[in-house]
Amino acid sequence: MAQFLLRIGCNFQFLSAMPLIRHDGKLRGSWGLFLVPMNLLFGMTLSYRLRTGEIIHDLFYWVMISIMVADLVLDLASTRKHRMAVVKDWKSVFGLYLRGWMVPDILAAIPFEYLADVFQWESEWTLLLRVLPLSKTFKVSTVLDDLQTHLQMPGALMKLISLGYWGLQAIHAFSLGWWWVGGSPEEMETTPAKTGWVMEGGQLVQKTISEAEVRKFTNPEIYLRSVYWTVTTMTTIGYGDYSPSKDNNKQIIFTIIAQITGVSFYGFVVGNIPVLIANANAARAAFDSRNEIIGEFMRVKQLPVAMQDRVRDYYHYLWDSRKGVSDSQVLGSLPHALSVDVLVFLNQEILQKVEFFKGVKEIFIREVVGMLTTETFIPGDYIIREGEFGTCMYFLTNGAVEVIVNGNTVAQLGTGSPFGEMALVSGDKRNASIRATAYCDMYVLERAGFDQLRSRYEDFDQNVVQITEQRAAANKKAQEARDLAAKAAAEAKPEGNA
Repeated sequence: MAQFLLRIGCNFQFLSAMPLIRHDGKLRGSWGLFLVPMNLLFGMTLSYRLRTGEIIHDLFYWVMISIMVADLVLDLASTRKHRMAVVKDWKSVFGLYLRGWMVPDILAAIPFEYLADVFQWESEWTLLLRVLPLSKTFKVSTVLDDLQTHLQMPGALMKLISLGYWGLQAIHAFSLGWWWVGGSPEEMETTPAKTGWVMEGGQLVQKTISEAEVRKFTNPEIYLRSVYWTVTTMTTIGYGDYSPSKDNNKQIIFTIIAQITGVSFYGFVVGNIPVLIANANAARAAFDSRNEIIGEFMRVKQLPVAMQDRVRDYYHYLWDSRKGVSDSQVLGSLPHALSVDVLVFLNQEILQKVEFFKGVKEIFIREVVGMLTTETFIPGDYIIREGEFGTCMYFLTNGAVEVIVNGNTVAQLGTGSPFGEMALVSGDKRNASIRATAYCDMYVLERAGFDQLRSRYEDFDQNVVQITEQRAAANKKAQEARDLAAKAAAEAKPEGNA
């Protein structure tokens, strides 16, 4: 059958021109979220109708079939990841899908209920055909794995969701099984029969005066009582109001299987949930442990309370902004080429704002980002102090700073602003102070790296010299204007006094 389907797929050459949907796109992620509960509902409804013997193709049934058809089409029209490579050509996608979940998806999309009703199928093969679509139920494991990647959900949380899904499926399956072995009552006596003593033929005889009133349960009510028995049995509660008939071997064997399954499931849940919870909060636990060590260090060293508060605030900022994970931890674990790609993506826009770097080639940008280091400053920290010699320049990736000249704030800089580059060129003292007004994350380029870039890239060095000369001329002109203004003010002052 697989070879037959593959030949069919290969004959549709026009499909190769159709664009494929990204396997990791938002559409696939949203569809996966929708498909999991729909698949659960489809499987439970279909198996319930198989137990009751109902062949129904109502609006709900056609909606479910439409969803299954849509899932089949979407899987056919999506790229696939195979052995770390993204498969984008239709023929290869078709082949991979065929070796995966195509057959169950096709079976689920065929309206066997409708066909069985229209063509009056009544053989045992008809029941088999109606059961086959249930094979799609097991596809959910693959869908959940894909969802974890799409939504970047913690693995522990996804395991809990998977556990809940299969738990519901197990309860449903055992409920139908208990119903099948005749364990769930189909009727209940609401009013007992009344008996009395009457005279017949000169003798006192006990006879039924009125028959018992019996309520027959509907199929949903029988199923509800089966679910009740399953939950109480599998959770080892077992109230005893529903129990296997002592002379019915099928019911006794089925109850034993349900009890063993319930105990196993319960043991698995009890044994794994603490581990899942611990793994879900592993980063937080590591952060809290580090805080305890830092707190003990500050207590032993008897740091001032204000300084201790600043240290704690810094670490809390690291948790709130990065969940305890630093850039260097992540980038340091990546291959060099990949880490450079990430840095280029994060910093290309801000590097283009530096006048020295405008118009440079990508290879230059890649070398620059490889020289960057990260630093964090808390509110009130001086990043640069007026009058000190500059040894580096900064790229503000997050936060806000103020520019201070002679004790006066003259400007505010926000995220995406570079500063401190002129001191790398001139070697002069800093002409302004930069103070953080919020928590600031920065990339730093040291003088050694800057000088290395100038020696390697002649056009960059010429650009630096040209811009430096222009700024020097502008600064000289501005200084002359300030001197003239000061001189005019000084000359006007005696005349005013006179």
